[in-house]
Amino acid sequence: MAALNRLSQRIIENFQETTRDLSLLTGNGPSTTPYDLSDDRLKEISTLLDSRIERERLEGMKRIIAGISKGRDMEGFFAQVVKNVVSPSIEIRKLVYIYLLRFASTNSDLLLLSINTFQKDLSDPSPLIRSMSLRVLTSIRVPVIQGIVMLGLKKLVTDRNPWVRKTVAGGLAKVYEMDSSSLPQLIPLLQTLLSSPSPLTLGATLTAFTEICPDRLDLLHPYYRHIIKLLVDADEWGQSVALSVLTRYARVMLEQPPNSDGESEDEFSGIDEDLAMFLHFIKPLFQSRNPAVVLATANAYYHLAPSSHTIIGQDLLVKPLLRLAGSSSDRRVGKEAVGALTWEVLASMAEQRPWLFKKHHESFLLHSADSTFIQESKLRALIALVDKENAQVSLREFKHYIRFPETSTAEEAVRALGYIVRSQPEVAASGLRSLMKLLKSQRDTLVAQAVIVLKSVILSTSLGSALPSPQKLVAKLARQLDGITNPKARASVYWLVGQFAAAEPSTESEKKGLGWEGVELWVPDILRKGIKGFTDEASQSKLQIITLASKLLVLSPSSSQLNLMSTYLFSLARYDSDYDVRDRARFLHALLRGVRDDKVPTTNGREQDTASDEDEEDRGGVVLRREQVKVVLLGKREIGSSVETRIASDYQVGSMSRITGKKLNGYEDLPEWTDDPTDSSLRDSEFEDPQPPTQLPAPISNYPIPPSGASNVAVSRQGVSPAASSPAGSYPRNMTLSLNPNNVTATAAKGKFQDLDAFLNSESESDEEKDSESDDAPQPPRAVTAPPRSAIVPEYDEDTSEEESEEEQSDDDSESEDDERAALYR
Repeated sequence: MAALNRLSQRIIENFQETTRDLSLLTGNGPSTTPYDLSDDRLKEISTLLDSRIERERLEGMKRIIAGISKGRDMEGFFAQVVKNVVSPSIEIRKLVYIYLLRFASTNSDLLLLSINTFQKDLSDPSPLIRSMSLRVLTSIRVPVIQGIVMLGLKKLVTDRNPWVRKTVAGGLAKVYEMDSSSLPQLIPLLQTLLSSPSPLTLGATLTAFTEICPDRLDLLHPYYRHIIKLLVDADEWGQSVALSVLTRYARVMLEQPPNSDGESEDEFSGIDEDLAMFLHFIKPLFQSRNPAVVLATANAYYHLAPSSHTIIGQDLLVKPLLRLAGSSSDRRVGKEAVGALTWEVLASMAEQRPWLFKKHHESFLLHSADSTFIQESKLRALIALVDKENAQVSLREFKHYIRFPETSTAEEAVRALGYIVRSQPEVAASGLRSLMKLLKSQRDTLVAQAVIVLKSVILSTSLGSALPSPQKLVAKLARQLDGITNPKARASVYWLVGQFAAAEPSTESEKKGLGWEGVELWVPDILRKGIKGFTDEASQSKLQIITLASKLLVLSPSSSQLNLMSTYLFSLARYDSDYDVRDRARFLHALLRGVRDDKVPTTNGREQDTASDEDEEDRGGVVLRREQVKVVLLGKREIGSSVETRIASDYQVGSMSRITGKKLNGYEDLPEWTDDPTDSSLRDSEFEDPQPPTQLPAPISNYPIPPSGASNVAVSRQGVSPAASSPAGSYPRNMTLSLNPNNVTATAAKGKFQDLDAFLNSESESDEEKDSESDDAPQPPRAVTAPPRSAIVPEYDEDTSEEESEEEQSDDDSESEDDERAALYR
């Protein structure tokens, strides 16, 4: 009856909570609710916390936690909350610990008053209380209690519950951050955690390893194979950390795999067995639902796997990454960001190893629905994948992408056109015509980018015979100068005119006395336009106009008209508002002292002194001859496009530092392959051998086996495990099911699973039960019948307290307990 009364009370409380929430949604409830955080309601919290009634204190803690979740500053109740840490109610203590974890780092002095309570809770039967008390202890930033914290870590490092051991792993990093000199004491604890058989502790342990001693990879020798076997069953973020650590371990401790196909009978011939084991065991992680795990697995294969192998080759990473990148079409929050980052990783890999993605060229084609970031990443990959086979398709695609409304994408497509013109002679003529047509585009940004790309094409030394000479290309480009408005593009045109202004000696007779000696006929008009609009030009264009005049003076120093124009130009530049222009003019004027004539005739037949007032004084120094100045100003220049001259990032492929372009906190360079790999025997240990499964007890002849139609059926299942991987401790391994027509009872051999504590204790009690089973007399096996779902997936009652469980054990006999379980699981 007591059990039924408690069950009915819980049902009533749950019903009240549900109806209250419904009234809030419909707006029919009162204006003030227990979680109303108005100023008036906050004043009631202090009264509730100081109450002697347990229910009121619990209500006060609920309001505080609700306020924290809504961003309210609840630190003012710290002193009153700390007093409730000794409350006999486990529900209150859970909320108190949640509060203390939030404000422990800023109120360490007040927490010291309850240090004894925290130490006592380290031995609490509830694993949740044990773990939370340890978290609070490690959060107190007071060096005086570090000895107490170390004792707590040593006590719980071998705790029977994996959740508590996971908390110990997180505490190691906090202790090391507080006192780095405690490293010798922390390493044995870390080694104990590395040998843990539960995959739940793997991620937290390796995270602590990376924060405490990331360079001590030798500590992982005896646990290497043990970690690999636990990796598939670990939590997803723990898998990501483990993959990163093991990748670094393999580069430092294992032998680099050969790049040959390996045609011997042994498919793994020449490959380190531990490396092959690692790559083979992590292959299922390509199907993980967590994008971080997929990317980490791809990075491991990219940096460790042999280039060509049928089982563990690098090509295995391509399809999973492309599938993950395809999530960019999903507009849900987070999916597009995952796809964008994946495309960036694919672009980085394609730039370094294009042979991996040659067969998947079409997967990188742009879509108008893609974001700008994704389009730019795809274009980078397409540029890296251009070869003789797909040159025609790539050229057609790049022409289409120029029409995209996104400016950055269109500019990148123009740069891609320039790259394909220089690298693929078969389609160079068609690509060059497209670039020249862009000079008449209505989009100024495309015109400017086309000029810059044409500049790199003209300066390229690999132009085929099908393309016109650089002088003709520059002449065509100079004719479009009036239609070019972008300052950078106009500066490029002026610079190109100066570089290719020299006329061939054989063509001097064709000029028939026109123009300037040694200069093409069309060049003087370009200089005239530049001087005429000099004051209206941008600074970078002015610099190139002055440079153009200096180059022409070196080519034709005897031209009086050129001397007059250059003198006028230097006068304008001398008083320009931009100091860069003034400095450039002063520098070039001094450089040309040995080239220009001191006296040049004017239009009225008189001679004019071209030397400025600054040259009247003998400045001394070295005066360069014309040939020397010509080398300075007209030296060979080879400037590639931004695609070719883009400096490869020094950061690791797939890292966030490479994506952002700057080193982020926590980034570590991946070490190179070692030349002296360690011996494989170092990785032999007792942890790599799995424990044999528990055998069923042998049948005893004294007990007859009842027929299948008997009224009482007992089923004993040992070693139950789900088909899919699941964290250890989350599934009952020993299950006993009794079916009776009058009384249906389903019990878990590891606990009643009526509250969270029983659930957490489920795995930890398995060892004790195995010991007790070995001492008890074996029971005869019964006919096997599939258990109902309620027996395999037990229900959890969050409101069952530890005190009630103790009362049940002391007051109720075994029959009443069976009745209660039957009521719960029915």
